[in-house]
Amino acid sequence: MSVYKVSAALDVPRRTLRDWMAQRHEILAYDGNLKNMKLEPGGRYEVFPDPPGLIEFINHVRDNERALTTTHLILWIKANQREWLTNYLATKQQRTSYDSLLRLLQRFCDRHGFSRQRPTKNKVKQADLADVQSEFAAEFHREYIAYGKDCVYNVDETGIYYDMPPRYIWAVRGGSSKISSGEKHSLRMTAVLTVRADGTKLPILFIMKGVPGGRIESGELATFPSGHHYAVQERAWMDKRVWATYLRDVLGEAIEEPSVVLLDNFESHVSGESYNIMYEELGAHLCALPPNATSVCQPLDVGVMAPFKRNLRNLWLLEDIIVGDDDDPFSLTAREKRMALVKRSIAAWDLVSSQEIRRSFEKALPQAQ
Repeated sequence: MSVYKVSAALDVPRRTLRDWMAQRHEILAYDGNLKNMKLEPGGRYEVFPDPPGLIEFINHVRDNERALTTTHLILWIKANQREWLTNYLATKQQRTSYDSLLRLLQRFCDRHGFSRQRPTKNKVKQADLADVQSEFAAEFHREYIAYGKDCVYNVDETGIYYDMPPRYIWAVRGGSSKISSGEKHSLRMTAVLTVRADGTKLPILFIMKGVPGGRIESGELATFPSGHHYAVQERAWMDKRVWATYLRDVLGEAIEEPSVVLLDNFESHVSGESYNIMYEELGAHLCALPPNATSVCQPLDVGVMAPFKRNLRNLWLLEDIIVGDDDDPFSLTAREKRMALVKRSIAAWDLVSSQEIRRSFEKALPQAQ
């Protein structure tokens, strides 16, 4: 019977029949499930070069009831598959490389029987902020119309971390999600960021956890990169003492003529002492932002913090891994982490462009048309 007649009788395309004929020996010798439509498993090929090694690492960490985050998976890859990671990142745009790698690892874990467990958070809906922003911007431009862009500053603090927060961990699907002890950030600092409406960035003030006058302040601060400022506080956060130091040593060094400084309503920012230092010592006006409106009225929140944090993540990916002791390679000394975090933050701040800063002021404080 000809191919044409067989095709018509079976209602199968002739090309398919020719493929079957070419594979007849493999088909007749197949010893698997006869319901399978293909001789070989279908689907995408595995992109990651060493699935068994990564799976073994995941199971080892979870067997010891340690918190396992995607951060730990990336650290393992940086230590064991550095060449693959470098080649993979080279195929991605810099601004999306981190998210692409996260998605790849999340899909990998899902395919191999691991599930994510993530705590839920309540999101508080705020009132419509458009009117608040419009009114504040109009009032700001009326009040400070005489001030040029080189005289308008915005200051804010943000928490920075040596590694990523374990908001969720990987665990064997259906297995236990317990960990031997609560694992939080091993190291956190506060970075005080300052920008000017003309696109200028001021040096960062790093606030580290420690005792004022103690070992870190007396013996370690001098070892950090020059050109930036460093302070010590019991909780690595801003207080009135550190704020006064910032005003005099950082902001005061930049202000050369009457200026205006945009600040949120954090207690140290709007205290009587802060107003006095601003006006009497710096010759500047303190302009407090509307309560609960920094997301739309504060230039740093509107268009600077996001690229800064994105730069931090991307730089962390490209860093050479810092190896700890043999028993736990992820455990580094606090001093090593402080130095690495400071250097990474300075590099991330350098990558924030003057154009991004200018646009953030324009978006937060739009001029009336």
